[in-house]
Amino acid sequence: MADLGYYISRLRELPPGTAMKKIVMKPFKVAAVKLEGLIARFSPQHISDEELLKSLNGFPSLKEALQAIKGERPPFFVQPSAREQLVSLIRQQFPHLEKEIVEEGEKVCHHVFDLLGSGPINLDEFAKRYGGREVCGYLPWHFDFKTGYRWNPKKFYKEIRPAYGKADIKVPWELSRFQHAAVLGQAYWLTGDEKYAWEFVRQVDDWIDRNPPKFGVNWACTMDVAIRVANWILGFYFFKDSPAFTEDFLIKFLKSLLTHGRHIMANLENKGITNNHYLADLVGLIYLGIAFPEFKDAQRWLEFGIQELVKEMEKQVYDDGMDFEASTCYHRLALELFFYPALLCRLNGIGLPQAFIDKLKKMFDFVLYVLKPNGRMPQIGDNDNGRLHVLGKRDILDMTYLLTFATLYYDDPAYKIEEFGFAPEALWLFGPESYERWSQLPGRSVEELESRAFPEGGIYVMRHKKDYMIISCGPNGQGGLGGHAHNDKLSFELCIDSEDIIIDPGTYVYTADPEWRNRFRSTAYHNTVMIDEVEQNSFGKWHLFSLRPDASASCIEWHVAPQKGRFQGECEIRTKPGIIVHKRTIEAFVEDRQWIVTDEFHQKGFKVPTNLHRFQFNLCLAPSLRVATKHNILVLAGTNVVIMLYFSNHAKAELLPRWFSPKYGVLEKTSGVRCEYTGALPLAFQLIIKLVSKEKI
Repeated sequence: MADLGYYISRLRELPPGTAMKKIVMKPFKVAAVKLEGLIARFSPQHISDEELLKSLNGFPSLKEALQAIKGERPPFFVQPSAREQLVSLIRQQFPHLEKEIVEEGEKVCHHVFDLLGSGPINLDEFAKRYGGREVCGYLPWHFDFKTGYRWNPKKFYKEIRPAYGKADIKVPWELSRFQHAAVLGQAYWLTGDEKYAWEFVRQVDDWIDRNPPKFGVNWACTMDVAIRVANWILGFYFFKDSPAFTEDFLIKFLKSLLTHGRHIMANLENKGITNNHYLADLVGLIYLGIAFPEFKDAQRWLEFGIQELVKEMEKQVYDDGMDFEASTCYHRLALELFFYPALLCRLNGIGLPQAFIDKLKKMFDFVLYVLKPNGRMPQIGDNDNGRLHVLGKRDILDMTYLLTFATLYYDDPAYKIEEFGFAPEALWLFGPESYERWSQLPGRSVEELESRAFPEGGIYVMRHKKDYMIISCGPNGQGGLGGHAHNDKLSFELCIDSEDIIIDPGTYVYTADPEWRNRFRSTAYHNTVMIDEVEQNSFGKWHLFSLRPDASASCIEWHVAPQKGRFQGECEIRTKPGIIVHKRTIEAFVEDRQWIVTDEFHQKGFKVPTNLHRFQFNLCLAPSLRVATKHNILVLAGTNVVIMLYFSNHAKAELLPRWFSPKYGVLEKTSGVRCEYTGALPLAFQLIIKLVSKEKI
């Protein structure tokens, strides 16, 4: 036995990821989880009144503790004292907003949810089909209500697994994030109708009953535990003075908050390369630490959360301001996870290092320059609709609200873009006076934004007035892991006169359908060239959150001038004979409104010379375009623009049906362009894109 212990200790010393270590240690890990689950099953699942009282600072009884907690609270985004002024401002300046909020609040009260591409689903009707409330609960917390699949609520959380190819584990997680708490609170403040407060209380009360600590799908991902507790705290500040917040419910609520905090600390997602999951964990701890200082653990949670969040800003955000996960939409998620706690700290007089504040500003800069002239974010890399709080109804790719946040947080008019206007979400964060403050700042037109490169993130943006092109030429992200990256090296999006022309296909789904997951992140689905049917970065069917860093992409030249922009980048593709270098040059001719994409290919390190190679050039077109062919020219007609598109070398392009995913879980039909060419190296051909007047067609 001593010898066995010695060998186990030596195995633990091996570097993380070592194959032998994984193989040998797996049975021990499985056994440890089984034992832990068994202990949890026979241990008290809920906190007693006595334990809750012991967990609080300096209260002789729970009754006195509740009186203090129901009283004046630490500053938070929504301040009950500003409620009357805020409601008055909304009715004067944003009369449409009250109707919209109340309509959305009514949907939540009637249990109609539209999450992750589900479309509006009445969850009461869903429950009737799947066992009623006895099985489902007040809401079907353990179901993927898109498919009807149910995760066992009695299963130990560390044994929960995604139902690959059968269901989407993100659906129960998304519902249990309680991001709808915000609209219930907003509707409550605007109408004074207690039904919104009671709905929040009923949902939280039932969630606690149906999700005992450490059991079921909703404890399996710490990130979602943390996002839930952040939204519960937001709901608390909206509803704490309501009669719905009875003493019995508040005790139950506080016990669950304590459980959430302890669960987060015990299950931090900080093993290996940390990412957005760990950021969310820290946000949950910071919210708990600030909003509920009565907990004895609060100061520890707060200090640890802030300390680690500051470290993660340095680790996860490049010096150019882009998040390191190779995804524009995950950049938004990371930005929210840094910004909201930063604002909460400011409200409570907690200082953060200037380096943190400065890099946060760079993250807002990235949004400012990467947003298209129509205010939508291009989908470079994954998009799973991830947010921390949802304070207003808007399209998932509309990220203009972040610029209002930046304008107010930094008191900087550089972020005030007139065409995008004021984002009402800011009223719930910065108070009613924020609208007047924003209004008094000078703004500028989106046409004034200049081109900008983010070389570490590998994002290059050419802008001229309302014409826009973004080029992807960066690393796999996450330290090479490529968890949320796609095979989009040298791919681009094009927007002309604020209208989408050539677009990234999006993401669609993750674990629910591995085949579709891989299709949407494949080389052939992006606006680049696939060589000899080889993926830029290889991936396995079940390795859904990693890409091998096979392709090395780099920018060779980046030059922008008033009349012309020029980008040149290279990507090395590892084929069986050897490496083929793909060099792409993109020239933007401003006055002619013409873009020329030149692709050149040559071999590198071939052991045996090869004769012919197959090149497949792909484009994904915006669904709104009308497409026709004229001779060897493709004609793309939008609402206000007509574009001619053709390839050199007499290469014939064909139109193909394609799929486009504008947000997670949603598919739309669109058109694609494919141009196939077989030839010997070295080889070059061009794509010419030119805006023309309708009269010339």
